[in-house]
Amino acid sequence: MEVERKFKNAFRTAVREIRRFYPELALIGRFARNFYANPETTLDIDFIVNLDDVEKLAEFIEFVSGRYEIFPKDVGHWQYRLVIKGMRIDVVKPPSFKFDEEVVHRRRTVRIEGVGEVPILSPEDLAVLYVVASIKRGIKDLIKAKDVVVYSLGREDFNEKYFLKKCEENGVKPICLVLLQD
Repeated sequence: MEVERKFKNAFRTAVREIRRFYPELALIGRFARNFYANPETTLDIDFIVNLDDVEKLAEFIEFVSGRYEIFPKDVGHWQYRLVIKGMRIDVVKPPSFKFDEEVVHRRRTVRIEGVGEVPILSPEDLAVLYVVASIKRGIKDLIKAKDVVVYSLGREDFNEKYFLKKCEENGVKPICLVLLQD
């Protein structure tokens, strides 16, 4: 129970600290995937934010550097790793993923016991993010995208039209069309 309490405290702190600079944050990665597909364990918490504003990013890095471990400590990267209360927190914005107002608007809010309300990417946007990531990271991310698509379609909780639109905008529509096939 001590590990669970420590994890939830770190999670709650991460949401609060990141939200100070990035109110558009959204939970991604396996933790988010677990809301849409068969659960998998994870040892970290991943958030997507818009890291493109270098001034805001510099302020964020300066703020968290005084309180937590952060790597790297300079501006210009697409991924930052924080260690909060011993837990790994990744703050990312893959350069090839279009994190726009529509994606932010379509986030959902989940309530996590001991953490509170946390925004999470929609299943469509999470699947697109995995497809985009699969271009550099490989088949594992494509399998995660397929899981999100299949399980969400099965629950009738997936907007194929929006999904394909975002796939087109991110330059991965041919791969996404394959994911929609049985």
